[in-house]
Amino acid sequence: MTTKTQERPTFSVFGAKPNNALLVPEIPIAVRNNCQSGQWAIGDTDYGSKCSITILKFAKFFGSLGQTSHTLWGQLWFVAETGELPQGVVMVTYIKNRSLNDFNRLVASVQSRGVEPATGIFVPEFVKHSGQKPDDSGVVKPINYYSLKWSWMERKDWAVIDQAAAVLSDPSNQSRMIDLEGTRAMICLDNLPAAQVASLMAADAGGESDAIALNSNGGMSLPSAEDRATADLF
Repeated sequence: MTTKTQERPTFSVFGAKPNNALLVPEIPIAVRNNCQSGQWAIGDTDYGSKCSITILKFAKFFGSLGQTSHTLWGQLWFVAETGELPQGVVMVTYIKNRSLNDFNRLVASVQSRGVEPATGIFVPEFVKHSGQKPDDSGVVKPINYYSLKWSWMERKDWAVIDQAAAVLSDPSNQSRMIDLEGTRAMICLDNLPAAQVASLMAADAGGESDAIALNSNGGMSLPSAEDRATADLF
């Protein structure tokens, strides 16, 4: 007498991450470095203050995100190597002001040694600052806030770099590493000539723009603004 072994039917809706690979979600996972609490957050969930990351992609943007308007941003696509953030998954975050300046300092210092910074591990640390900011009624009050101070380490395990290279070599992954929601009020500066970037900044500083767009011929369209928000200091 033979016993039939029941096989499970093939069933796939979302698919699964292969072993020894990185997952690039269909919809980007946006990670917020919360400058008020000094915590990493995804939506309403906090993921602690400690992590180390491998960066797959960096881009410069100008515009508005959340409560911060008319600001230069650094967009980081990364995977977490340590900490409470999900690991093995490509995520995106944005840095500005102090955090972006310190990141640029670190990248330049590593490059000056003849090393590609992306081959190493970046370690962002929340640093507390004190300042002043008007409340909703216009009264200036003392506040505490956090920025990111960056450090860098050479890596011993290169498996993540091999996985990152595989991600970047796949056009379908590249097409998913676009954050339409996060950058809907921004313009990417990476492919703009320096003269256009300077014009954009000058127009914004003069209060001449609230929305930024590119015409089909590559020229900038800077509509005048009736109201203008003040960017966060941090």
